Amino acid sequence: MNQPIEPPYELDELPFHHRLAAQVLGAGLDLLHARHHESWEAGRRIGLMEAKALAQQSSTQDQVEILGLKTTEPDHQVTGKDDLVFGGERIHISSDARAAMRADCEVRLDKCAQPTMEQWKAILSTSNTTLLGGGAGTGKTKTLLFRALFFHRYALVPLSQIRILTFSREARVEMASDLQEVFGLFGVVLSPAECQAIVMTPRSCLLTQSMALPDLATVIPLENYGASPHDTSALADGRPFEASLNNTQRVEMTKCLNLLYRSNKRFNETYIALWISSLRLPQLEVDSPEVVRRASLGWKLSEHDEALTNSVEALWRKAKAWPVEGVTAARKVFTVRGRPYATHGYIPQLKLHVVLGFDRSEGPSLRRDPSASMELYKEVAIKRTLFQAYFPEGVVHLDSYQDAAELSERLKYLAQAAPSFSYALQGQTGPVPVLDSFNSTSALLDSLGIEVGSVPGRMNFLPADSDALYFEALAIYWEALERHLSKLEGPVIPFGRLFVALGGGKLPAVRYVPMSILEQCRHLLIDGAEDQTLPVASWVRSVLIEIRRRDSTQIYTRGLSSSLTVAGDPNQWVYGSFGATPKLFFDFEEMFSSPVPATKVTLTESFRSTQAIIDAGSNLVQNLSLGVNRSPRSIRPPKGEDQPVRIVGDDLDQLQRICQSAAADGYKVLILIDSEVDKAWVDSAVGDQIRDDRASGGRSIRVRSFHKAKSLEADIVVMVGDPSTGVSSWYRNQLYKIAGFSSGGDSAPGDTVSHGEALRLVHVAITRARHKCIWFPNRGVGTVRTASVLGGLMPGLFDDERRA
Repeated sequence: MNQPIEPPYELDELPFHHRLAAQVLGAGLDLLHARHHESWEAGRRIGLMEAKALAQQSSTQDQVEILGLKTTEPDHQVTGKDDLVFGGERIHISSDARAAMRADCEVRLDKCAQPTMEQWKAILSTSNTTLLGGGAGTGKTKTLLFRALFFHRYALVPLSQIRILTFSREARVEMASDLQEVFGLFGVVLSPAECQAIVMTPRSCLLTQSMALPDLATVIPLENYGASPHDTSALADGRPFEASLNNTQRVEMTKCLNLLYRSNKRFNETYIALWISSLRLPQLEVDSPEVVRRASLGWKLSEHDEALTNSVEALWRKAKAWPVEGVTAARKVFTVRGRPYATHGYIPQLKLHVVLGFDRSEGPSLRRDPSASMELYKEVAIKRTLFQAYFPEGVVHLDSYQDAAELSERLKYLAQAAPSFSYALQGQTGPVPVLDSFNSTSALLDSLGIEVGSVPGRMNFLPADSDALYFEALAIYWEALERHLSKLEGPVIPFGRLFVALGGGKLPAVRYVPMSILEQCRHLLIDGAEDQTLPVASWVRSVLIEIRRRDSTQIYTRGLSSSLTVAGDPNQWVYGSFGATPKLFFDFEEMFSSPVPATKVTLTESFRSTQAIIDAGSNLVQNLSLGVNRSPRSIRPPKGEDQPVRIVGDDLDQLQRICQSAAADGYKVLILIDSEVDKAWVDSAVGDQIRDDRASGGRSIRVRSFHKAKSLEADIVVMVGDPSTGVSSWYRNQLYKIAGFSSGGDSAPGDTVSHGEALRLVHVAITRARHKCIWFPNRGVGTVRTASVLGGLMPGLFDDERRA
């Protein structure tokens, strides 16, 4: 049953006459601007109730949204990693300090010795990273010395926090002397020992850090092991890119070789296979000039091969050199291209045939019989050539009685001792003792930043290429040698391994070097950056990163700055064939990153050479792909008319006259040689004059190799020899590709490096000269791939007197 509606009533619920009356009354109230109190209060209450309900509903929705935001899974965020070598602050140097140095230079230096505007930019740089480039003679080394002076004398950096790294021991001694002189001009008196502590080589600086670690306090670098201890500082600097062995090193390496030979089956097999490949007669292609020239004579000689074989064997038996132990003396006739040729014996252990050669102790006029058309040694040589081109099996050609005796001795003790032998890698000029070869190749790999043990798995060779055996044997041997040397009293560790230990890997050992030693490199200046190696660059980077890390964690170092100044000239990159790289120069900003932009300065004024000499040197390197082809401008006061580089023939008298005339004029002469043949030629011409000069205490004539020319200069430079690119080398191209030298898709980066190096060696040699340069290029060169041929020598810059 429906309930009656209670008042107040809605207007639509009233009867018609009541609704009409209500409308009239309401209109009257509106007209009088009056209100019905009870109706107004009722409406107000209803409005408040509705507003409250609406507000409560909105608040609930907002709360749900807030709770929803808090409970939703957030996107995963990872913090950034600061890989910068330097922090974001510049070096703290006041404008007053910069002004003070400029003022002092004006007072203390002659007008001609004032730094140029370009040099000032590098000297006073406030960037953490400063890159200084410039050609030969532009004053890069001088600028580094003045920057070191500025740090100490004006920026008040302690000498214990400044290090200058240079390339070699010779450069270190000379630069330390220059440092003492420069500092002395500004009232800073340093002893030679203090200068030697500031100027170092990367190796001596590395050893200082290594010896501060307990595990490496007594370490002896392999390169210094067994050397005379009379000059410890020279030992610390080492001999970069010189891998010759002394007796102590050779004895220890031989001991390790024999232990490994007897204990490691795989090494034993590989080493013997490598020895066999070195014994085998080297093959010649059938279309090689030597084979083509001798083949027709050789085919005719087959008719007399039995007589030839008898004659040679008779000589060996007469000398009591045949038969020998370990070789079965049994003739065997082979058919070579349808003609019979005999061997003299067979080595069962090595599965090699033996052919006896002509010992040089026998008379060269001997013939197999009086009617023979040529001498016996010539017939032996022709048969040897045929065997090189056409013989189907492995054969040993014993060229002397001594060779046979040594072979017999090695066969006798083959089970107990590893045979010693010489081996030539593809592209090398000749064989060298295998341990010497292992040592030099491992040194190259260290310089390239390649782990020796990893090499075989990263290279490939043709099936018949014995270099594959070489690198497999090297990898096994070198890892065993490092273990062997580490157990010696010392221990003994190669420099390459030390650089990797302190500067490589995820946790380099430089982390544990005391700060008192580490901060010696707080302000680091590097000269000759074009010829540093990748491990050196990585070590420098690790040292600077570690200094920054320590500064951020230790209160007393906070706010201190560090810096790196690098000077170099890619056109003077001459140790590429030894594994050096200009990447420290070209990849400077990438390797040593900093929020502060690097200061880059290129020196364009040469203080050393005449313009003709500068342009001649630049002519040789202008087409190399290093992107540094701008020649500096000579500001040296001219002495007469500029002279081009003179090219002369093999004239001993000419060299004598040059040296005598230079001595009369008071000129210094620098003679640069390319080979031992050149050295002997120079000695025969002016050796007596040089020795007399030394005896009187003079140094007016110096003789160095092309590779040792950097950091030297003279009034007159004489070049004797013609640097060559050598022949293409499959293994070197692979190694340089692994090391990252194949820029632009270069398939033969090793050959490219050798080609450029030959030209840069002559460029460096020419630019050592102040006034004159003379070139004797025809010394002992048997290839057309030499600098004088490849350089495109421009007439006017080079005066070739051989054509006159």
